Amino acid sequence: MRSVNGVKSAYSNNLTRRSFVKTVAAAAMASISTDMTLAARSLTSLADKSLPPASRPNIVFILADDLGYGSLNCYGADKKHIRTPHIDRIADAGMRFTDAYAPASICTPTRYSFITGQYTWRTHLKSGVVNPLDPLLPDPDRMTIARWLQERGYNTAMIGKWHLGYGNKTPVDLTARLSPGPLDLGFDYHFGVPQNHGDMWGVYVENDRVYGLRSDRLQPYSRTFYGTKYAGLDAPQRENKKVMEDLTNKSIEWLKQQNRDKPFFLYYAAVAVHHPITPSDHMRGMSDAGPYGDFIQDLDMSVGRLIETLEYMNLMDNTIIIFAGDNGGDIPENDPERPENQAIAHGLNINGRLRGDKHTIWEGGTRIPFMVSWPGKVKPATVSNDLVSVMDIFATVCEITDGKLPAPKDIAPDSFSFLSSLLQSETKQGRQSIVMSDVRGRLALRKGHWKYIDNTTGQGEQVGRPQLYDLAEDPSETVNLYDSHPEIAKRLADELDRIKQVQASR
Repeated sequence: MRSVNGVKSAYSNNLTRRSFVKTVAAAAMASISTDMTLAARSLTSLADKSLPPASRPNIVFILADDLGYGSLNCYGADKKHIRTPHIDRIADAGMRFTDAYAPASICTPTRYSFITGQYTWRTHLKSGVVNPLDPLLPDPDRMTIARWLQERGYNTAMIGKWHLGYGNKTPVDLTARLSPGPLDLGFDYHFGVPQNHGDMWGVYVENDRVYGLRSDRLQPYSRTFYGTKYAGLDAPQRENKKVMEDLTNKSIEWLKQQNRDKPFFLYYAAVAVHHPITPSDHMRGMSDAGPYGDFIQDLDMSVGRLIETLEYMNLMDNTIIIFAGDNGGDIPENDPERPENQAIAHGLNINGRLRGDKHTIWEGGTRIPFMVSWPGKVKPATVSNDLVSVMDIFATVCEITDGKLPAPKDIAPDSFSFLSSLLQSETKQGRQSIVMSDVRGRLALRKGHWKYIDNTTGQGEQVGRPQLYDLAEDPSETVNLYDSHPEIAKRLADELDRIKQVQASR
Protein backbone atom coordinates (compact mmCIF):
# COMPACT_ATOMS: atom_id res chain seq x y z
CA MET A 1 0.00 0.00 0.00
CA ARG A 2 1.50 3.32 -1.05
CA SER A 3 1.56 6.38 1.13
CA VAL A 4 2.07 10.04 0.36
CA ASN A 5 3.71 11.56 3.42
CA GLY A 6 1.36 9.61 5.62
CA VAL A 7 -1.72 9.86 3.37
CA LYS A 8 -2.71 6.58 1.73
CA SER A 9 -2.75 7.12 -2.00
CA ALA A 10 -4.26 4.00 -3.56
CA TYR A 11 -7.67 4.93 -4.91
CA SER A 12 -9.00 1.52 -4.00
CA ASN A 13 -8.24 1.87 -0.26
CA ASN A 14 -11.35 2.19 1.88
CA LEU A 15 -10.32 4.93 4.34
CA THR A 16 -12.82 6.28 6.83
CA ARG A 17 -13.31 10.02 7.13
CA ARG A 18 -11.72 9.92 10.60
CA SER A 19 -8.58 8.17 9.34
CA PHE A 20 -8.36 10.58 6.39
CA VAL A 21 -8.41 13.60 8.71
CA LYS A 22 -5.71 11.99 10.87
CA THR A 23 -3.49 11.39 7.86
CA VAL A 24 -3.94 15.00 6.75
CA ALA A 25 -2.40 16.04 10.06
CA ALA A 26 0.50 13.69 9.42
CA ALA A 27 1.02 15.26 6.01
CA ALA A 28 1.15 18.70 7.59
CA MET A 29 3.92 17.57 9.97
CA ALA A 30 5.85 16.12 7.04
CA SER A 31 5.58 19.40 5.15
CA ILE A 32 7.07 21.26 8.14
CA SER A 33 10.08 18.99 8.02
CA THR A 34 10.42 19.57 4.28
CA ASP A 35 10.17 23.34 4.76
CA MET A 36 12.95 23.31 7.37
CA THR A 37 15.21 21.47 4.98
CA LEU A 38 14.42 23.84 2.14
CA ALA A 39 14.84 26.93 4.29
CA ALA A 40 18.33 25.82 5.23
CA ARG A 41 19.39 26.04 1.63
CA SER A 42 20.50 29.41 0.34
CA LEU A 43 19.01 31.09 -2.68
CA THR A 44 21.37 31.23 -5.62
CA SER A 45 21.26 33.17 -8.85
CA LEU A 46 21.09 31.47 -12.21
CA ALA A 47 24.10 31.60 -14.45
CA ASP A 48 24.16 34.20 -17.18
CA LYS A 49 24.72 31.50 -19.74
CA SER A 50 22.79 28.44 -20.86
CA LEU A 51 22.88 25.59 -18.36
CA PRO A 52 24.21 22.18 -19.48
CA PRO A 53 21.41 19.56 -19.69
CA ALA A 54 22.53 17.59 -16.61
CA SER A 55 22.21 20.67 -14.36
CA ARG A 56 18.89 21.92 -15.73
CA PRO A 57 15.94 21.44 -13.39
CA ASN A 58 13.14 19.00 -14.08
CA ILE A 59 9.79 20.74 -14.57
CA VAL A 60 6.36 19.39 -13.61
CA PHE A 61 3.39 21.58 -14.50
CA ILE A 62 0.05 20.53 -13.01
CA LEU A 63 -2.99 22.24 -14.52
CA ALA A 64 -6.29 21.76 -12.72
CA ASP A 65 -9.57 22.11 -14.61
CA ASP A 66 -12.20 24.65 -13.46
CA LEU A 67 -10.63 24.95 -9.99
CA GLY A 68 -11.90 28.12 -8.33
CA TYR A 69 -9.78 30.65 -6.46
CA GLY A 70 -11.34 29.66 -3.13
CA SER A 71 -11.21 25.88 -3.57
CA LEU A 72 -7.93 25.07 -1.79
CA ASN A 73 -7.07 25.36 1.90
CA CYS A 74 -4.06 27.55 1.09
CA TYR A 75 -6.43 29.95 -0.71
CA GLY A 76 -8.96 30.14 2.09
CA ALA A 77 -11.14 27.03 1.82
CA ASP A 78 -12.11 25.88 5.32
CA LYS A 79 -10.87 22.42 6.30
CA LYS A 80 -14.29 21.68 7.72
CA HIS A 81 -15.46 21.51 4.08
CA ILE A 82 -12.50 20.09 2.11
CA ARG A 83 -8.89 19.05 2.74
CA THR A 84 -6.08 19.70 0.24
CA PRO A 85 -2.84 18.83 2.10
CA HIS A 86 -0.72 17.88 -0.91
CA ILE A 87 -1.42 20.89 -3.09
CA ASP A 88 -0.89 23.03 0.02
CA ARG A 89 2.52 21.38 0.37
CA ILE A 90 3.61 23.02 -2.88
CA ALA A 91 2.68 26.42 -1.45
CA ASP A 92 4.37 25.61 1.87
CA ALA A 93 7.56 24.59 0.07
CA GLY A 94 7.57 27.53 -2.34
CA MET A 95 5.73 30.65 -3.46
CA ARG A 96 1.98 31.23 -3.66
CA PHE A 97 0.72 34.00 -5.94
CA THR A 98 -2.36 36.03 -5.01
CA ASP A 99 -2.71 37.91 -8.32
CA ALA A 100 -2.31 35.13 -10.86
CA TYR A 101 -4.54 34.92 -13.92
CA ALA A 102 -5.60 32.58 -16.64
CA PRO A 103 -5.45 34.22 -20.10
CA ALA A 104 -9.15 33.42 -20.44
CA SER A 105 -12.10 32.20 -18.40
CA ILE A 106 -12.43 29.05 -20.52
CA CYS A 107 -10.31 25.97 -21.22
CA THR A 108 -8.81 26.10 -24.71
CA PRO A 109 -7.35 29.65 -24.67
CA THR A 110 -5.48 29.02 -21.42
CA ARG A 111 -3.97 25.78 -22.70
CA TYR A 112 -3.03 27.34 -26.02
CA SER A 113 -1.40 30.34 -24.35
CA PHE A 114 0.56 28.12 -21.96
CA ILE A 115 2.01 26.06 -24.80
CA THR A 116 2.73 28.94 -27.20
CA GLY A 117 3.15 32.01 -24.97
CA GLN A 118 0.69 33.83 -27.23
CA TYR A 119 -2.80 35.21 -26.63
CA THR A 120 -5.32 32.94 -28.34
CA TRP A 121 -7.29 35.89 -29.71
CA ARG A 122 -4.34 36.58 -32.02
CA THR A 123 -5.35 33.39 -33.89
CA HIS A 124 -8.57 32.67 -35.76
CA LEU A 125 -10.17 31.55 -32.46
CA LYS A 126 -11.60 34.86 -31.24
CA SER A 127 -14.05 33.27 -28.79
CA GLY A 128 -15.19 29.91 -27.49
CA VAL A 129 -13.17 26.70 -27.45
CA VAL A 130 -11.94 23.96 -29.75
CA ASN A 131 -14.85 21.60 -30.41
CA PRO A 132 -14.53 17.77 -30.28
CA LEU A 133 -13.94 17.29 -34.02
CA ASP A 134 -11.89 20.45 -34.68
CA PRO A 135 -8.32 20.29 -36.02
CA LEU A 136 -5.19 21.22 -34.08
CA LEU A 137 -5.23 24.87 -33.01
CA PRO A 138 -1.50 25.57 -32.42
CA ASP A 139 0.57 26.02 -35.57
CA PRO A 140 3.14 23.18 -35.65
CA ASP A 141 5.68 25.66 -37.06
CA ARG A 142 5.41 27.89 -33.98
CA MET A 143 7.87 27.36 -31.15
CA THR A 144 6.22 25.80 -28.11
CA ILE A 145 7.37 25.35 -24.54
CA ALA A 146 7.65 21.61 -25.16
CA ARG A 147 9.81 21.99 -28.27
CA TRP A 148 11.95 24.61 -26.52
CA LEU A 149 12.72 22.12 -23.76
CA GLN A 150 13.03 19.18 -26.12
CA GLU A 151 15.72 21.04 -28.07
CA ARG A 152 17.59 21.56 -24.80
CA GLY A 153 17.79 17.89 -23.95
CA TYR A 154 14.55 17.37 -22.03
CA ASN A 155 12.29 14.36 -22.20
CA THR A 156 8.79 15.79 -22.61
CA ALA A 157 5.30 14.43 -21.98
CA MET A 158 1.73 15.72 -22.07
CA ILE A 159 -0.68 13.60 -20.03
CA GLY A 160 -4.28 14.55 -19.35
CA LYS A 161 -6.88 16.85 -20.86
CA TRP A 162 -5.69 18.17 -24.25
CA HIS A 163 -8.53 20.28 -25.69
CA LEU A 164 -6.47 21.77 -28.54
CA GLY A 165 -7.60 19.53 -31.39
CA TYR A 166 -5.91 16.93 -33.58
CA GLY A 167 -5.14 16.71 -37.29
CA ASN A 168 -5.63 19.36 -39.96
CA LYS A 169 -9.13 18.63 -41.27
CA THR A 170 -12.67 19.24 -40.04
CA PRO A 171 -14.13 16.92 -38.92
CA VAL A 172 -11.14 14.95 -37.71
CA ASP A 173 -11.17 11.24 -38.56
CA LEU A 174 -11.16 9.61 -35.14
CA THR A 175 -9.99 6.26 -36.51
CA ALA A 176 -6.98 7.63 -38.42
CA ARG A 177 -3.58 8.87 -37.33
CA LEU A 178 -4.17 12.02 -35.25
CA SER A 179 -1.49 14.21 -36.70
CA PRO A 180 -0.50 16.96 -36.38
CA GLY A 181 -0.95 16.79 -32.63
CA PRO A 182 1.05 16.94 -29.40
CA LEU A 183 3.96 14.96 -30.87
CA ASP A 184 4.29 17.62 -33.58
CA LEU A 185 4.50 20.35 -30.94
CA GLY A 186 7.50 18.97 -29.08
CA PHE A 187 6.06 16.30 -26.79
CA ASP A 188 7.82 12.93 -26.86
CA TYR A 189 4.83 11.20 -25.29
CA HIS A 190 1.12 11.93 -25.05
CA PHE A 191 -1.69 10.17 -23.24
CA GLY A 192 -4.77 12.30 -23.24
CA VAL A 193 -8.44 12.98 -22.85
CA PRO A 194 -9.08 14.53 -26.28
CA GLN A 195 -11.40 17.36 -25.31
CA ASN A 196 -13.31 17.39 -22.02
CA HIS A 197 -14.03 15.08 -19.14
CA GLY A 198 -17.01 13.04 -20.36
CA ASP A 199 -16.60 14.13 -24.01
CA MET A 200 -18.14 12.40 -27.02
CA TRP A 201 -14.86 10.66 -27.91
CA GLY A 202 -15.23 8.47 -24.81
CA VAL A 203 -11.68 7.14 -25.21
CA TYR A 204 -8.05 8.04 -24.58
CA VAL A 205 -5.50 9.06 -27.18
CA GLU A 206 -1.96 7.71 -26.89
CA ASN A 207 0.65 9.55 -28.94
CA ASP A 208 -1.08 9.97 -32.33
CA ARG A 209 -3.82 7.33 -32.27
CA VAL A 210 -6.85 6.35 -30.25
CA TYR A 211 -5.61 4.16 -27.39
CA GLY A 212 -6.33 0.48 -28.00
CA LEU A 213 -8.18 1.08 -31.30
CA ARG A 214 -9.18 -2.31 -32.76
CA SER A 215 -10.91 -1.33 -36.00
CA ASP A 216 -12.41 1.63 -37.85
CA ARG A 217 -15.99 0.71 -36.88
CA LEU A 218 -18.11 3.39 -35.23
CA GLN A 219 -21.18 2.42 -33.22
CA PRO A 220 -22.55 5.56 -31.53
CA TYR A 221 -24.32 4.83 -28.26
CA SER A 222 -25.98 6.45 -25.27
CA ARG A 223 -25.47 10.15 -24.53
CA THR A 224 -22.79 12.16 -22.79
CA PHE A 225 -23.25 14.62 -19.95
CA TYR A 226 -23.40 17.31 -22.64
CA GLY A 227 -26.25 15.65 -24.54
CA THR A 228 -24.34 14.37 -27.59
CA LYS A 229 -23.96 10.70 -28.44
CA TYR A 230 -20.70 8.92 -27.71
CA ALA A 231 -18.75 8.29 -30.93
CA GLY A 232 -18.73 4.55 -30.27
CA LEU A 233 -15.11 3.94 -31.24
CA ASP A 234 -13.99 0.31 -31.23
CA ALA A 235 -11.56 0.90 -28.38
CA PRO A 236 -11.52 0.75 -24.57
CA GLN A 237 -14.00 3.28 -23.25
CA ARG A 238 -13.12 5.70 -20.45
CA GLU A 239 -14.93 5.26 -17.15
CA ASN A 240 -15.47 8.77 -15.79
CA LYS A 241 -14.95 8.00 -12.12
CA LYS A 242 -11.63 6.29 -12.94
CA VAL A 243 -10.16 8.92 -15.30
CA MET A 244 -8.23 10.75 -12.58
CA GLU A 245 -6.70 7.49 -11.43
CA ASP A 246 -5.86 6.45 -15.01
CA LEU A 247 -4.14 9.76 -15.79
CA THR A 248 -2.25 9.74 -12.50
CA ASN A 249 -1.06 6.17 -13.11
CA LYS A 250 0.12 7.05 -16.62
CA SER A 251 2.00 10.08 -15.28
CA ILE A 252 3.70 7.97 -12.61
CA GLU A 253 4.52 5.29 -15.18
CA TRP A 254 6.23 7.94 -17.33
CA LEU A 255 8.04 9.53 -14.38
CA LYS A 256 9.47 6.14 -13.42
CA GLN A 257 11.24 6.03 -16.77
CA GLN A 258 13.14 9.26 -15.97
CA ASN A 259 16.46 9.63 -14.16
CA ARG A 260 19.03 12.18 -13.03
CA ASP A 261 21.04 11.96 -16.24
CA LYS A 262 18.49 13.79 -18.39
CA PRO A 263 16.02 16.50 -17.38
CA PHE A 264 12.31 16.03 -17.98
CA PHE A 265 9.20 18.13 -18.48
CA LEU A 266 5.78 16.75 -17.55
CA TYR A 267 2.65 18.69 -18.43
CA TYR A 268 -0.09 17.00 -16.41
CA ALA A 269 -3.58 18.36 -17.09
CA ALA A 270 -6.08 16.88 -14.66
CA VAL A 271 -9.76 16.58 -15.58
CA ALA A 272 -10.87 17.47 -12.04
CA VAL A 273 -12.91 19.44 -11.22
CA HIS A 274 -14.62 19.88 -14.60
CA HIS A 275 -18.12 18.47 -14.86
CA PRO A 276 -19.41 15.81 -14.90
CA ILE A 277 -18.49 15.65 -11.22
CA THR A 278 -17.37 12.04 -10.80
CA PRO A 279 -15.27 11.40 -7.69
CA SER A 280 -13.53 8.08 -7.36
CA ASP A 281 -15.05 5.32 -5.26
CA HIS A 282 -12.13 5.75 -2.87
CA MET A 283 -12.76 9.46 -2.24
CA ARG A 284 -16.56 9.48 -2.39
CA GLY A 285 -17.99 10.80 0.87
CA MET A 286 -14.64 11.86 2.37
CA SER A 287 -15.12 15.59 2.03
CA ASP A 288 -17.80 17.61 3.77
CA ALA A 289 -18.90 19.44 0.64
CA GLY A 290 -20.59 16.64 -1.29
CA PRO A 291 -19.35 15.05 -4.54
CA TYR A 292 -17.76 18.31 -5.71
CA GLY A 293 -15.63 18.45 -2.58
CA ASP A 294 -14.75 14.79 -3.05
CA PHE A 295 -13.59 15.53 -6.61
CA ILE A 296 -11.36 18.36 -5.37
CA GLN A 297 -9.82 15.90 -2.95
CA ASP A 298 -9.30 13.43 -5.81
CA LEU A 299 -7.26 16.17 -7.49
CA ASP A 300 -5.27 16.66 -4.30
CA MET A 301 -4.65 12.91 -3.95
CA SER A 302 -3.41 12.80 -7.54
CA VAL A 303 -0.93 15.60 -6.84
CA GLY A 304 0.21 13.77 -3.73
CA ARG A 305 0.95 10.61 -5.68
CA LEU A 306 3.07 12.55 -8.17
CA ILE A 307 5.03 14.18 -5.34
CA GLU A 308 5.45 10.79 -3.67
CA THR A 309 6.90 9.33 -6.87
CA LEU A 310 9.41 12.15 -7.24
CA GLU A 311 10.45 11.75 -3.60
CA TYR A 312 10.94 7.99 -3.84
CA MET A 313 13.02 8.52 -6.98
CA ASN A 314 15.09 11.15 -5.15
CA LEU A 315 14.31 13.75 -7.83
CA MET A 316 12.55 16.42 -5.77
CA ASP A 317 15.72 18.40 -5.03
CA ASN A 318 16.11 19.31 -8.72
CA THR A 319 12.45 19.58 -9.73
CA ILE A 320 10.33 22.69 -10.21
CA ILE A 321 6.66 22.01 -9.50
CA ILE A 322 4.13 24.52 -10.82
CA PHE A 323 0.45 24.19 -9.95
CA ALA A 324 -2.29 26.34 -11.48
CA GLY A 325 -5.94 26.44 -12.48
CA ASP A 326 -7.02 26.95 -16.08
CA ASN A 327 -9.87 29.34 -15.17
CA GLY A 328 -12.34 29.98 -12.40
CA GLY A 329 -14.76 27.49 -10.93
CA ASP A 330 -17.98 26.77 -12.80
CA ILE A 331 -21.20 27.61 -10.93
CA PRO A 332 -24.27 26.40 -12.87
CA GLU A 333 -27.22 28.78 -12.79
CA ASN A 334 -30.75 27.87 -11.75
CA ASP A 335 -29.90 24.28 -10.84
CA PRO A 336 -29.51 23.80 -7.07
CA GLU A 337 -29.12 20.04 -7.48
CA ARG A 338 -25.83 20.30 -9.37
CA PRO A 339 -22.83 19.20 -7.24
CA GLU A 340 -21.17 22.61 -7.55
CA ASN A 341 -24.20 24.32 -6.02
CA GLN A 342 -24.52 21.61 -3.38
CA ALA A 343 -20.94 22.36 -2.35
CA ILE A 344 -21.78 26.06 -2.09
CA ALA A 345 -24.80 25.15 0.05
CA HIS A 346 -22.43 23.23 2.35
CA GLY A 347 -20.42 26.44 2.76
CA LEU A 348 -17.60 26.08 0.21
CA ASN A 349 -16.94 29.42 -1.52
CA ILE A 350 -15.70 27.97 -4.81
CA ASN A 351 -14.34 31.27 -6.15
CA GLY A 352 -13.84 32.95 -2.79
CA ARG A 353 -15.34 36.42 -2.64
CA LEU A 354 -14.67 37.10 -6.32
CA ARG A 355 -17.49 38.02 -8.68
CA GLY A 356 -18.49 35.69 -11.49
CA ASP A 357 -17.28 32.24 -12.48
CA LYS A 358 -16.01 30.30 -15.48
CA HIS A 359 -16.98 31.82 -18.86
CA THR A 360 -17.26 35.35 -17.43
CA ILE A 361 -14.93 38.35 -17.63
CA TRP A 362 -15.06 38.89 -13.87
CA GLU A 363 -12.29 37.98 -11.41
CA GLY A 364 -14.10 34.77 -10.49
CA GLY A 365 -13.62 33.62 -14.07
CA THR A 366 -9.95 34.47 -14.54
CA ARG A 367 -8.11 34.78 -11.21
CA ILE A 368 -6.65 31.41 -10.28
CA PRO A 369 -4.64 29.49 -7.70
CA PHE A 370 -0.96 29.52 -8.78
CA MET A 371 2.08 28.29 -6.86
CA VAL A 372 5.67 27.24 -7.54
CA SER A 373 8.15 25.18 -5.53
CA TRP A 374 11.84 24.89 -6.42
CA PRO A 375 14.12 23.56 -3.66
CA GLY A 376 17.11 25.77 -2.99
CA LYS A 377 15.88 28.56 -5.26
CA VAL A 378 12.41 29.61 -4.13
CA LYS A 379 12.14 30.47 -0.46
CA PRO A 380 9.56 28.30 1.34
CA ALA A 381 6.16 29.62 2.45
CA THR A 382 6.41 32.90 0.58
CA VAL A 383 3.50 34.87 -0.87
CA SER A 384 3.70 37.20 -3.86
CA ASN A 385 1.18 39.73 -5.14
CA ASP A 386 3.10 40.22 -8.39
CA LEU A 387 0.98 40.01 -11.53
CA VAL A 388 1.52 36.68 -13.32
CA SER A 389 -0.22 34.53 -15.91
CA VAL A 390 -0.21 30.87 -16.85
CA MET A 391 1.10 32.15 -20.16
CA ASP A 392 4.22 33.43 -18.38
CA ILE A 393 5.51 29.96 -17.60
CA PHE A 394 7.00 29.77 -21.12
CA ALA A 395 9.20 32.88 -20.80
CA THR A 396 10.19 31.90 -17.27
CA VAL A 397 11.33 28.50 -18.49
CA CYS A 398 13.32 30.18 -21.27
CA GLU A 399 15.16 32.33 -18.75
CA ILE A 400 15.80 29.35 -16.48
CA THR A 401 17.29 27.19 -19.23
CA ASP A 402 19.14 29.87 -21.20
CA GLY A 403 19.72 32.68 -18.72
CA LYS A 404 17.98 35.13 -21.06
CA LEU A 405 14.76 35.65 -22.97
CA PRO A 406 14.30 35.00 -26.69
CA ALA A 407 13.18 37.74 -29.07
CA PRO A 408 9.42 38.16 -28.53
CA LYS A 409 8.63 38.41 -32.24
CA ASP A 410 9.85 34.84 -32.66
CA ILE A 411 9.05 33.01 -29.42
CA ALA A 412 6.48 33.43 -26.62
CA PRO A 413 5.42 36.92 -27.79
CA ASP A 414 3.00 37.61 -24.94
CA SER A 415 4.84 35.75 -22.17
CA PHE A 416 6.77 37.56 -19.41
CA SER A 417 9.26 35.85 -17.14
CA PHE A 418 8.44 35.87 -13.43
CA LEU A 419 11.81 34.38 -12.44
CA SER A 420 12.75 37.60 -10.64
CA SER A 421 9.60 37.20 -8.52
CA LEU A 422 10.48 33.61 -7.66
CA LEU A 423 14.02 34.54 -6.65
CA GLN A 424 12.80 37.73 -4.91
CA SER A 425 15.28 39.83 -6.85
CA GLU A 426 15.64 43.46 -5.88
CA THR A 427 14.99 44.43 -9.48
CA LYS A 428 11.83 42.77 -10.75
CA GLN A 429 11.21 42.63 -14.47
CA GLY A 430 7.86 40.87 -14.77
CA ARG A 431 4.68 41.96 -16.49
CA GLN A 432 2.96 45.24 -15.70
CA SER A 433 -0.41 44.45 -17.26
CA ILE A 434 -2.36 41.47 -18.51
CA VAL A 435 -5.25 40.91 -20.92
CA MET A 436 -8.00 38.41 -20.11
CA SER A 437 -10.92 37.23 -22.25
CA ASP A 438 -14.27 35.55 -21.65
CA VAL A 439 -16.21 32.92 -23.56
CA ARG A 440 -17.55 35.52 -26.03
CA GLY A 441 -14.13 37.01 -26.66
CA ARG A 442 -14.69 40.19 -24.65
CA LEU A 443 -11.35 41.52 -23.35
CA ALA A 444 -10.30 43.06 -20.06
CA LEU A 445 -7.02 44.69 -19.02
CA ARG A 446 -5.59 44.53 -15.51
CA LYS A 447 -2.87 47.06 -14.68
CA GLY A 448 -1.86 47.78 -11.12
CA HIS A 449 -5.02 47.73 -9.04
CA TRP A 450 -7.20 48.89 -11.95
CA LYS A 451 -9.22 46.66 -14.24
CA TYR A 452 -10.81 47.89 -17.45
CA ILE A 453 -13.44 45.76 -19.25
CA ASP A 454 -14.10 46.46 -22.91
CA ASN A 455 -17.64 46.06 -24.21
CA THR A 456 -16.84 44.47 -27.59
CA THR A 457 -16.97 40.70 -28.16
CA GLY A 458 -14.68 38.67 -30.38
CA GLN A 459 -17.29 38.96 -33.14
CA GLY A 460 -17.46 42.74 -32.85
CA GLU A 461 -20.79 42.95 -31.00
CA GLN A 462 -21.35 45.64 -28.39
CA VAL A 463 -22.27 44.33 -24.93
CA GLY A 464 -23.46 46.98 -22.50
CA ARG A 465 -21.00 49.72 -21.52
CA PRO A 466 -17.26 49.62 -20.74
CA GLN A 467 -16.44 49.12 -17.08
CA LEU A 468 -13.67 50.13 -14.68
CA TYR A 469 -12.96 48.67 -11.24
CA ASP A 470 -10.51 49.44 -8.46
CA LEU A 471 -9.58 45.94 -7.30
CA ALA A 472 -7.69 47.23 -4.28
CA GLU A 473 -10.85 48.79 -2.85
CA ASP A 474 -13.42 46.63 -4.60
CA PRO A 475 -12.09 43.10 -5.27
CA SER A 476 -15.64 41.84 -5.83
CA GLU A 477 -16.17 44.33 -8.70
CA THR A 478 -19.37 45.85 -7.37
CA VAL A 479 -18.92 49.54 -8.31
CA ASN A 480 -18.29 50.56 -11.93
CA LEU A 481 -16.00 53.64 -11.87
CA TYR A 482 -15.95 54.19 -15.63
CA ASP A 483 -17.86 57.47 -15.45
CA SER A 484 -16.10 58.85 -12.37
CA HIS A 485 -12.53 58.11 -13.59
CA PRO A 486 -12.65 58.70 -17.36
CA GLU A 487 -8.94 59.51 -17.62
CA ILE A 488 -7.94 56.15 -16.11
CA ALA A 489 -10.48 54.31 -18.27
CA LYS A 490 -9.09 55.99 -21.40
CA ARG A 491 -5.50 55.21 -20.47
CA LEU A 492 -6.27 51.53 -19.98
CA ALA A 493 -8.45 51.38 -23.09
CA ASP A 494 -5.61 52.88 -25.13
CA GLU A 495 -3.15 50.32 -23.75
CA LEU A 496 -5.53 47.49 -24.54
CA ASP A 497 -5.86 48.78 -28.12
CA ARG A 498 -2.08 49.00 -28.42
CA ILE A 499 -1.62 45.40 -27.25
CA LYS A 500 -4.26 44.25 -29.73
CA GLN A 501 -2.55 46.04 -32.62
CA VAL A 502 0.99 44.71 -32.09
CA GLN A 503 2.17 41.15 -32.67
CA ALA A 504 3.96 40.86 -29.35
CA SER A 505 3.20 42.52 -26.01
CA ARG A 506 6.50 41.58 -24.38
